[in-house]
Amino acid sequence: MRILVLSDVHANLAALEGVEESYDFLLCLGDLVDYGPQPQEAIRWVRERAFKVIRGNHDQALAYDTDCHCAPVMKEAAVTTRAWHSRLLSAEEKIYLGELPLSMHVELGGAKFFLSHASPTGDLYKYLRPEISDEALAEEIRGIDADFIFIGHTHLPMIRPIGKTTVINPGSIGQPRHGDPRASYVVWDGGQVFFRRIPYDADKTIAALEQAPLPGSVITQLTGILRTGGATGY
Repeated sequence: MRILVLSDVHANLAALEGVEESYDFLLCLGDLVDYGPQPQEAIRWVRERAFKVIRGNHDQALAYDTDCHCAPVMKEAAVTTRAWHSRLLSAEEKIYLGELPLSMHVELGGAKFFLSHASPTGDLYKYLRPEISDEALAEEIRGIDADFIFIGHTHLPMIRPIGKTTVINPGSIGQPRHGDPRASYVVWDGGQVFFRRIPYDADKTIAALEQAPLPGSVITQLTGILRTGGATGY
């Protein structure tokens, strides 16, 4: 059984369309909106293909008009793109985002999975970065009965064995920030985990951003992230 796990879409339809390999199930760890130019199209793509989807902090913020608690350096981009996306999305699409579960247990292919956007403890805003210690990560997953725990939020790929459980962050498909601009996701195949980095037409996403009703500073920042994979420091 092949399972694709992706996270942090951020309204980047071109990145989603770059996924061409076959799979049995697709799991999405949230953050469908903010930052990118095509929130409606990205939501539609995920709804049509994903077996399970959970809510990210940006989905939460748009659905309930709240703060996403992102890093300060991304604050202006988050606020301005969210205001734009809120005008683009229908009431039904906002309800969809707001009703997504915050976490989920899934059993597939003889394995137990736990899905969470940020911390498995339920903290939607906590960043579990790759440099987190084994002890701290073990505390974050304490009491969760799963063979594999998938998290997103940081946009940074990670795979960490903690006892009998493997904690995996697939990175971001729509806005990578680990220095590689290719779309990042994970394939789980019969218990083996493979990280994927796929090229996609980022110029298409950037061209759409450049036509967006956003401050020039925000467009420059978001374009830089897409071109460099966050190597500019974001």
